[in-house]
Amino acid sequence: MSFKEFKETYKNLKTVEEREAFIKARVESLITTSEPQRIGMELSGSYKGFITPYMGVSSNASGAFEDMKMDDLSIYQELMDYIHGDVDKYMYGEPITINTIQYFIWNYFGYNAGIVFERMDLYSNGKPVSVKELKGKNIAACSERSAMVQNLLKFLGFDSELIFGKLNGNESHAYVVFKPEGANIRILYDPMNPVEYIVDGEKKYCAGVSRMSEEQYAQLQNGGPYTFNYDLVKKIFVKENQCTEDERIYTSDQIKFQKNIPTEKGKLEQMKTEYIRAIENGITENTILENEKGGMKR
Repeated sequence: MSFKEFKETYKNLKTVEEREAFIKARVESLITTSEPQRIGMELSGSYKGFITPYMGVSSNASGAFEDMKMDDLSIYQELMDYIHGDVDKYMYGEPITINTIQYFIWNYFGYNAGIVFERMDLYSNGKPVSVKELKGKNIAACSERSAMVQNLLKFLGFDSELIFGKLNGNESHAYVVFKPEGANIRILYDPMNPVEYIVDGEKKYCAGVSRMSEEQYAQLQNGGPYTFNYDLVKKIFVKENQCTEDERIYTSDQIKFQKNIPTEKGKLEQMKTEYIRAIENGITENTILENEKGGMKR
């Protein structure tokens, strides 16, 4: 299902019950058809699929921040509630949709990454961390925010990709690249780093998006740098106003880019089977997460 098809289907649903049933079926379809993988910093350079509730997202190869579960299945309904059903206004096109998602994840996680020790404390008990445990605490960093964005985009039908690499050469970083429907370009979207601009002396923020050619995307895949370009942000959001144009240079982990790390592959396959069976039997994702008893370890 493409983004255009998603919008047209959703707009044609007449009742709340029809929309809720559509959202539930859409999410369950994504869960049951996704390929199980371990993903994260220094585990995989990129991931193009939907991150299922039984998969772990690692944001640090040392093990300090691992096994965050994208298990909050309410966010897809919450996103559609957030736009008040007005698809034409909040999802007119890809850039407007991205800005809507930016504000949605701010509402979910908070506006910044907070204090790193608070985040470490959350991950310190040796059990999987539910994304719900980061809600409203201002401690979610790039990997958690980008993981949620990836899932929201896949839910909406985007051709999107979660990428793990570096920002400005030395900072481990996660971000998203997606391909607009019918276009021969790609868009880099960094949920952790919005663009600041000034309107009548007041600071405002918009999604950090940058146009990328196919040649630049191929270079990124091969480990080359991509320099953030502010032209798209200026055209869509900033317009005649002034914005902050800090230098941003993105790279990917070219060694593992798009490669499936086979760690615990058999266990992931088993977890997928159990999760699908649980859905069929009406068991909630909270029960499934609790039953993991400490989660997967490398």
